[in-house]
Amino acid sequence: MKESPQDVVTAPYGTWSSPLSAAEVAAGAAPIFDAAFRGDEIFYSTKVPAENSRTGLMRTSLSHPGLSEQVLPAEFNIRSAVHEYGGGAWALDPRSEVIYFVNAPDQRIWQIIPGRSPHALTPDTSGRIRYGDLHMTPWGLLCVREDCRSTQRERAIVLITRHGTTNVLSRRAHFMAWPRLSPDGSTLAFIGWEHPNMPWDATTLWLIDVRTPATPIRAKLSGEEEHAGQRLSLQQPEFSSDSSLILGSDHDGRWALYSLDFSPVADTEAVREPGVQPLYPELGISDLRPVLDTGAEIGGALWQLGARWYLRDAEEIWVHSQSATATLVRTPASAKGSGGFEEVNSTGETFGSLELHDLGRTHLLLTAKSSDRTGVLYAVDRATGLYSEIARERLDAHHDYYTHPYATELGGVPVVINPPHNPRFAALDRELPPFLVSIHGGPTGQATPEMAARTSYFTSRGIGVLEVNYGGSTGFGRRWRERLEGQWGIVDVDDTVAAVAGLVEAGLADPKRIAITGASSGGWTVLSALASTDVFACGTSYFGVTDLMRFVVDTHDFEAHYIDGLVGRWPDAHDEYITRSPVRRVTEISVPVAVMQGDRDPIVPPTQAKDFVDALDYAGVEYIYRLYKGESHGFVRAETIIDSLESEFGFYVDVFGIPRSRRHV
Repeated sequence: MKESPQDVVTAPYGTWSSPLSAAEVAAGAAPIFDAAFRGDEIFYSTKVPAENSRTGLMRTSLSHPGLSEQVLPAEFNIRSAVHEYGGGAWALDPRSEVIYFVNAPDQRIWQIIPGRSPHALTPDTSGRIRYGDLHMTPWGLLCVREDCRSTQRERAIVLITRHGTTNVLSRRAHFMAWPRLSPDGSTLAFIGWEHPNMPWDATTLWLIDVRTPATPIRAKLSGEEEHAGQRLSLQQPEFSSDSSLILGSDHDGRWALYSLDFSPVADTEAVREPGVQPLYPELGISDLRPVLDTGAEIGGALWQLGARWYLRDAEEIWVHSQSATATLVRTPASAKGSGGFEEVNSTGETFGSLELHDLGRTHLLLTAKSSDRTGVLYAVDRATGLYSEIARERLDAHHDYYTHPYATELGGVPVVINPPHNPRFAALDRELPPFLVSIHGGPTGQATPEMAARTSYFTSRGIGVLEVNYGGSTGFGRRWRERLEGQWGIVDVDDTVAAVAGLVEAGLADPKRIAITGASSGGWTVLSALASTDVFACGTSYFGVTDLMRFVVDTHDFEAHYIDGLVGRWPDAHDEYITRSPVRRVTEISVPVAVMQGDRDPIVPPTQAKDFVDALDYAGVEYIYRLYKGESHGFVRAETIIDSLESEFGFYVDVFGIPRSRRHV
């Protein structure tokens, strides 16, 4: 219900009362991860906050989207742990009613027919063999398998038949993603990469002949070897015929779509003879033919398997195009390299982000977030372009209290500004608001203008939020990402300070009441900024990296060499590892620090937080410390989210000197 003008109260920033509670932030979150069509039916996976935030599977229909049912029993939780971050954890069988999914506790693949009990397809290994990036083919379930039974992780592309027989198709790379089989089943395509690369740095396209157990290489395009002085991040290969692909590449400065033709299968003796590897062509950039370049990114950082930035069939290609904001575009499948495309958006909203899920005969499935509403699963009519709402990620009672963010630039840095907003309150004359500077993780993440409950928790109480897309962020091309190479803890801090200076210069914030917060790698930037600048009154780190030397020893395989590119290779960069680590710089911190950490975090282990807090204590730096039992890298339990959010806000109130006694009801 909207407030009438006479209800508006003039009060200092930070003292505004808000019905948007921490409990509502925690309980209302039900993000949608994946969605797929089966005829008129729509299946989608989503968090179930009331059931310990497990990920369940819902079924609804295109004709009656308001009616939905839970497919999985409450004891099952969909989540892959491949690369720790998972992704691609379920798939539909288009030839039957069967649904395949990875169950979080045991990491086995299970299968279920709606209305019946699930049963396991793969053996019980106590979670030591994991599966992800599930993709159904006429020959069985194609996926990435990760074997954790020894200290050396072993991965393979495997094909699992409907009866549970596992066939290994390739072990050609240490990391693998997007396995696909050609329409005739002869060729396997996938993306692979090796340490020290991350998948947004450099990847290789592998084409494997799977007609014989020898699985010889048919061709490959290496992005890990320099082409004219640069590496390539190749993404999402999809077959358009038995001997051609469409895939993403960023060799021209940003991810765009290209086609690639390769030689048809040759029925030769060299291929048939066991143990003999025939000669294969090494493909190059010159073999890539333009399909679509929107001027923005058609791609992103592959933290989770199964990501899709385009969907196609014989008629059309639908694309998620991302810059400061997101756009859905389509182009005829036959219009290769013509450059022609159209934007499709009947909502009238500016989307902050999109996620593409599935392309059906008449509709497209996607989730979108904008500055005017939280995440929605839409079905987009392919003929008319009309968006139909299927499900919402949040059902909030206090929508009017949400801030409406907008993207802009400050100090030459792309940012998102979330102004203080509360329909019941107005600020005092000439008072400048306190601001919280939010640092995204990754550091390849991206801040986009999206209406968000967590951000609005602060803005509805009179604290603005500035989100910074420092160098290293995705969405702005390869050159912007590469600004952070070797400069982590320097460029990210400099860009953040430049953005804050622009915010203050524009008269939007009180320079004496600015805090900084971030999670994971964002926590690292928070602590680095507190140690090297005097811009911030305090800061909060959520499971942030504090010690580079410990991180490279303790972290998991996927990120074991991530620091090589961000700081430098060990031991050559020994001095940088020491001098940049926040745990070694606590004497340079002169403002209060809040540290939030889960005790089961495999990515940034809790020892990082504990050592840092001990150093703060020894140096006499004021701090608060919360260690949450059972939490990993990203908090999911409602009680944890509530306590950490209320503690963080109370921390800022105390540091900013906002009188608690003046809180309004």
